[in-house]
Amino acid sequence: MADVSVRFAMTDDSEIVLNLSLTQAIRLTEAIASKVSQAMTEQPRMNNSMTGSMPAGMNGTGGYPPAGRPGPYGTG
Repeated sequence: MADVSVRFAMTDDSEIVLNLSLTQAIRLTEAIASKVSQAMTEQPRMNNSMTGSMPAGMNGTGGYPPAGRPGPYGTG
């Protein structure tokens, strides 16, 4: 029996379901995070006013602190 079920939604109401042990699920998560990080690093950097003029460490958050950022994860 699997400890974790991972579901990937596909098109046309289909999905892929992986039944993994906890160790396998952690490895999968780490591999996905690594690939995303690698892909983001390899993208050509856009020179726009939004990120080009921000102080180091802001990472394109638009100047909002995390708790005050508009949207589903903030209180704004």
